[in-house]
Amino acid sequence: GRRRSSTDMDPQRGQRQNGSVGIMFREQLEKLVEHLNKTNPRYVRCIKPNANKHPGEFDSIEVLRQLRCAGMLESIRIRRAGYAVRRPFKEFFTRFRILVPTLAASGNDPDYRELCKRLATEVENRLRQHGIALDEKPWQAGSSKLFMKEELERHFERLIVEGAKRHVITVQKRWRGYSRRKAYLATRAAVLEVQAALRTLSAVVAYREAKRRLDATVALQAVLRSVVARRRFLEQRRATICVQSRVRGWRSERSAPKPLA
Repeated sequence: GRRRSSTDMDPQRGQRQNGSVGIMFREQLEKLVEHLNKTNPRYVRCIKPNANKHPGEFDSIEVLRQLRCAGMLESIRIRRAGYAVRRPFKEFFTRFRILVPTLAASGNDPDYRELCKRLATEVENRLRQHGIALDEKPWQAGSSKLFMKEELERHFERLIVEGAKRHVITVQKRWRGYSRRKAYLATRAAVLEVQAALRTLSAVVAYREAKRRLDATVALQAVLRSVVARRRFLEQRRATICVQSRVRGWRSERSAPKPLA
């Protein structure tokens, strides 16, 4: 007959083992579900570029067939037809408020729903004015989130990049203007100092030259005055000597005795 195992001989032991395995499996499954709930899993769908398994070879027909068989094209079509982008009002307003700088959240409890509606309406009208084709209702406001189509979100992101670029250019212009003005003022101050030093040096040289000429003029005038004064003195001295000799001669003639006749 058939050889009995230890489990067949002890049914309660087999039930305990089966129960233990089931409990372990359930506990592991619960841990796995708990771990997945704490994360944000992403699923990657692999598409073979070719059937020959050769590197650098891309078969568009084969890739399209795999996408169609996997339902990716239909998923993409459904996603594009619906409101795939869903953002909470506060997150949406914080992200895209740069597109409408006039809008600002005021008060302790601002109405982000109304702010988001005004922002989305303003940007939508701006896009339509620029000739961009949009769906009839590219966005909808829910109770806690704003729903947008992917095409509209791409335009929003593009406008953010362009707006950030304009702001960056403005900041760069301001900074370049400030740095150039600062360098200009420093250069101007240095030039003014050099000009002041040169003017001072020129004034000192001109003063010394004028002083030298003045001293030379004074010396020449002194020499000329002394020459004129000496000549005048000598003339007066000669005249005085002549007068004195005449007077002495006249006195000598009067005082001399007269000869006897």
